[in-house]
Amino acid sequence: MRRIAAILAVSVIGLSGAALLAAPAGARVSSASGLCNALTKLHYTPSSNPTALGGEANAKKLAKAFNNAAKKAGGDLKSALKTIAKYFNDAASANTTALQADAQPFASAISKYVAAVANCVAGGNLPGGVTIPTIPSQ
Repeated sequence: MRRIAAILAVSVIGLSGAALLAAPAGARVSSASGLCNALTKLHYTPSSNPTALGGEANAKKLAKAFNNAAKKAGGDLKSALKTIAKYFNDAASANTTALQADAQPFASAISKYVAAVANCVAGGNLPGGVTIPTIPSQ
């Protein structure tokens, strides 16, 4: 379980770093908004417990962080943030059936999250023709 949580956390952090590239037009968020603050400062303090209980704690913290950010969002982005939170809740409970079912929606949600963060970082001034590819949901 710890390994799954660590992989998920690294994936989200890595994808957040990719957000420095750019965002598609549909993911525009005002860089001065409270939502941008919530998205760009979304973080958690990982558990130092090396057991499965530590992984569970990390997944729960990530779920809470994404749920808190979703409270400030609307529309597709709010839905995406809630999907990410649900995925981490499933990881915390070691619900492998739900994790498998949620894998494609999670990938699509991460794409929307990264696009929104990229727009916040770029301040809405994206270079022409630069986009982050989207992952279609099923």
